[in-house]
Amino acid sequence: MSTTLRTKRRYAHELYPHPDEFEVRPLAVEVPYLYAQAIGYEVAGTGWFDAQTPEGYRTAGDRTMALIRQRQLALIADALLQGMAGDEAWKWAAEREDYEGGWISERAEVYGLDWAAIKPYPCGPEPDHHDHYGEPDSRGWRQVFRTAGKESECPDCTTTDAPDLSPAELAKVTAFGLDEPEPTVADS
Repeated sequence: MSTTLRTKRRYAHELYPHPDEFEVRPLAVEVPYLYAQAIGYEVAGTGWFDAQTPEGYRTAGDRTMALIRQRQLALIADALLQGMAGDEAWKWAAEREDYEGGWISERAEVYGLDWAAIKPYPCGPEPDHHDHYGEPDSRGWRQVFRTAGKESECPDCTTTDAPDLSPAELAKVTAFGLDEPEPTVADS
C-alpha cells in the first residue's frame, strides 16, 4: 500500500475558503482571506519564470499581474476595515505596495495569518530547491534556510494527512480567476 504525501503548507483557499457564489462577507472575514490569496499568488518558491518559452513568459506575466492585483485589493480592503474611506484609504494602500510584499505578510500577521503556512499556487515547474524557516525571533523575523530538493519530496515538509489537489482541481484554482475546485464525491 503506497502512502500519498502532500506538503504541510496549504493553499490559501484551503485555510481561508472562497466565498460562496454571490456571497458578500463582512470585511473582518474578507480581509484575512484576501491577504491569504495575495500570499498564495506569490511567485517566490514557484517555477514562475523557469518555463523559458513564449507561453511560459506569458504565464509568468499573467501571474505577476494577478499577484499585484491581489495585493492591491487586500490593502484597500484592509484600509476600509480600519475605517478609512476615499483618498485616505487609497493613499494608505498605495504607500504599502512594495516589490517584495513585505507589507502583505506584515499586515496578514495583524489578522492572525501565518504567511509561512501558505503554499504559493503552482506556476511553472516545481523548483529543485525550497526554503525552511526558523522560529521567529523577538522582532518576528525568521531565518531562511535554502534546502536542496523539491518541497513535495522533503520529509520535513510533507505529511500523509491528505493528498494535494488533483491537477484538474489545481488548474481551476490557479487559472488567475479565483474559482474553487468542483466538489468531489469524497467532499460530499
